[in-house]
Amino acid sequence: MNKPIEKHDYTVSQVAKVFSCAPGTVKNWIKTGKVKAYRLGGPQGRDYRVPWAEVDRLRSEWICSPVRNPAA
Repeated sequence: MNKPIEKHDYTVSQVAKVFSCAPGTVKNWIKTGKVKAYRLGGPQGRDYRVPWAEVDRLRSEWICSPVRNPAA
């Protein structure tokens, strides 16, 4: 079952901008379970979305310091 895209869900590139890292790093975090995300198009989909609440959790926890809001 596909999850509907939420207004505040982030793309991998947007998360990378928030945390000043490469998109590949964010994908590694997703694949290793450090970041919760879902795929568009079901399990075989290519594009990930990271819920805004997950980005907020990451900001308050351990990965690194955010630098800006990518939606701005």
